[in-house]
Amino acid sequence: MHKPDSFYPIKFYDFFPETCIERWLTHGERISFKKGEFIQTPDKLSERVLLVISGHSRLFHLNMNGKECVLGIATEGDFIDLLHVFSDRERHLFSKALTDVTVISLSKQEVKRAVQETPELAMAIMHYLTNKLEDTIEVLEQVAYEKVEERLLFQLKKLANHDEANDGWAPIPSFVTHKDIAGMIASTRETVTFLLNKLTQTSEVKQFDQRIWVPIDFFS
Repeated sequence: MHKPDSFYPIKFYDFFPETCIERWLTHGERISFKKGEFIQTPDKLSERVLLVISGHSRLFHLNMNGKECVLGIATEGDFIDLLHVFSDRERHLFSKALTDVTVISLSKQEVKRAVQETPELAMAIMHYLTNKLEDTIEVLEQVAYEKVEERLLFQLKKLANHDEANDGWAPIPSFVTHKDIAGMIASTRETVTFLLNKLTQTSEVKQFDQRIWVPIDFFS
């Protein structure tokens, strides 16, 4: 489901040597979480990194007022907070299960060693960081200069799953809530709900089968 402008983290899983992945899947410590449970908080797992092998989790920071700033959604094959492996700064990331989730817990040193031994993986991370910086600048421009409705449409474009497109429309994943979207566009759940109803009335989006759908031509 990954796309260049996707809100989903790049699946570094695909870049690691097959021997590493096989060893981790076979011998790694598996931990399961129920929907709604915290997978990671800044005060734990400081020397570990988590590889998602099933389910979906929300990645976010909390500001001083307790509001969530949603950074992305980790799915099967994604690492949660992989970049913290290469940082000495204090960890601030939270991760919460949007569905039932199973992860493999790995040591930072083991993951770092795999990266050091795989030049192609190091290049992939550099490519990811470059795209992430550009995405961050784009989001800052949206927050600074665009209206909430425009930010909402911008985010729906990133969230839409083209693999499930039907009759000219692409759906937003069912596990993404109005609250999640609000955290992605620096707004509130009430505002997102109001705007989605407004956009539905004008046929700019549609809501069907408890999912939000956006037109394919919206991405051209």
